[in-house]
Amino acid sequence: MKVRPTVLVGQPWPKSPWLAVNLSAALPGAGQIYDGAIARGIVIAIAFWGLIAFMLWSIFAPTGNTLRGLLGLGPLIGLYLFTLWDSHHVAKRGITLREFSPLRYQSQDPWYPVFLSQVLPGLGHLFLQQAAVGGLLLLLGIAIAYGANFNPRLLPLPPAIWAVGCGLAYRAAPTRRRQWGLLAGLLVAIVVTRCAISAIPFVVPRQVVQCIVPSESMLPTLAVGDRIFVRPQPPDFVPAVGDIIVFSNPERTPIEQAGSLDQLMVKRVIALPGQQVAVRQGRVWIDGTPLADPHLKEPILYQWGPETVPADHLFVLGDNRNRSRDSHIWGFLPRPHVVGNAYKIYWPPQRVQPLTEPSTSIKNKNLRSSQFQNLG
Repeated sequence: MKVRPTVLVGQPWPKSPWLAVNLSAALPGAGQIYDGAIARGIVIAIAFWGLIAFMLWSIFAPTGNTLRGLLGLGPLIGLYLFTLWDSHHVAKRGITLREFSPLRYQSQDPWYPVFLSQVLPGLGHLFLQQAAVGGLLLLLGIAIAYGANFNPRLLPLPPAIWAVGCGLAYRAAPTRRRQWGLLAGLLVAIVVTRCAISAIPFVVPRQVVQCIVPSESMLPTLAVGDRIFVRPQPPDFVPAVGDIIVFSNPERTPIEQAGSLDQLMVKRVIALPGQQVAVRQGRVWIDGTPLADPHLKEPILYQWGPETVPADHLFVLGDNRNRSRDSHIWGFLPRPHVVGNAYKIYWPPQRVQPLTEPSTSIKNKNLRSSQFQNLG
């Protein structure tokens, strides 16, 4: 026979293990803080968000190791599951993993249906044998979550439905005492956390573009199949000689569609507006000065120029100069075609490396065309 805890006047209400689990599910470490294990909760929160920060840095930073960042997902999931179990364990000393299992849990704790509703809206109502409401919330949550994958305007709706499902499950659960303040805090945490997570797939593409190298034109710097990160640049982007840039193919892309993410090419910037460029004696010459090309394996076999780069254009070449279709074939690159700078090979693992500016002469490193400043 189960004995319910008796609460005397003036005594605090007993800690709810499943409220602690709910808090940790929304914000890792919050359940431990609710349980009174403040130091442990702070450590867990720092470890959890620190691990996320490390993963993001490893994946997206130029010098980060992409594979190491992806492998961090295992410890992150492990820490999250431990946080849920530990918050329950601290609130109810002596709990076992068998008792913690949601499939075996038979308590009347009103926060348990709320936890199920955090997993999927409607599951809490199904547990409470309210099939109609539970089924409606479940179908609505899945449908809107699916639609939000294609329409960013729907992003706030799935977290709102999750929060509504949790709130309704708590209201429907039998209990002798309601803790509306804690429920409100929990629902706010659910909405904020889930909005932040669901926004990632839409925010990241605005900061980083992923591309696959299609040809051998950039050997040995880039190999066929290398996956690279490109940092999108604003319209007034000022490149430098030596930058590796990604751009829409000027031979196939109309100027009206310049900068689109279809039919992309990757080359190195060789000359800027106003500079005279020529190819002779197996080398590139900029304003009469030979350009240092330490990354090249063989001398250039063709002759080109001299010609002056017109305003709002670039002269670009592949590092594999003799096997690259670039400016020496189709002419100067209109600047609107540029998508951004390629800054990192992020895959395959053995090829992960930053794409830094080559070691050129001081003059070439500092070449920035003042004509860019006045271009529209």
